[in-house]
Amino acid sequence: MQIWLLMHIAILADIHANLTALEAVLHDVSARGPFDFVVSSGDQVVGGPRPLQTWQALEAAHVYCLLGNTERDIGCGQFPPSPIGGQYRRQIIEVFNWTLDVLPGEVRSGIARLHRRLDLCVDGGPLLVISHANGVDLDSFIWADDDPTELAPLMGSPTPSLLVVGHIHSPLDLQVGSTRVMRAGSVALKYEPSEYNVAHWAEVTWDADGAVWNAERHRVTWDHGAEIDAAHEAGYPGTGILPGYGRA
Repeated sequence: MQIWLLMHIAILADIHANLTALEAVLHDVSARGPFDFVVSSGDQVVGGPRPLQTWQALEAAHVYCLLGNTERDIGCGQFPPSPIGGQYRRQIIEVFNWTLDVLPGEVRSGIARLHRRLDLCVDGGPLLVISHANGVDLDSFIWADDDPTELAPLMGSPTPSLLVVGHIHSPLDLQVGSTRVMRAGSVALKYEPSEYNVAHWAEVTWDADGAVWNAERHRVTWDHGAEIDAAHEAGYPGTGILPGYGRA
């Protein structure tokens, strides 16, 4: 899908059904706006206690949502085969099935129809691609210590000038040939205790004078305790295994 003449874009990733973190990010986006477009690059509604409320908040804010690997799985109605999930596979499948149960059928159907990537350019300038994991699929990882020459096939075709992704929840800024790969970091599910209540998002701006896309990362804190309380109130089965959701 291509959309033209956009100049100021907010990009979120990996919300994972965390309504508190999402609301904090949307508030920051609003404060720094206006934006022509707000995009969520996948993994919106699996992995947290309020999947339906999160989806409704994204719709209310007119966020353009892309397909992540978890949306693909929700659309199929089946968690991926082993070895995905590792030692916690049984519990993660329980979270996945719980999410299927709380999402109405029409929401699951809408999620399954999401586009996998978004291609943007202005006045025939360089290409900006927003996608979940990379430029070609929903699963292959881009790690900070990967050899850039080996990552080149993951940039996709046509080759973007800027590729903004999620999937891995830590920030990244990497040059792969002619492509700058930007990962702001996730809205939710941080794995370092010091980051449990931290959300990230990316601000991308078209510089018409330089004919280049500029990108910067923003950091927002949110009420971690409130989301833990919401998880227990909802009977969310992931409180014991997903980072930051258990009680001390």
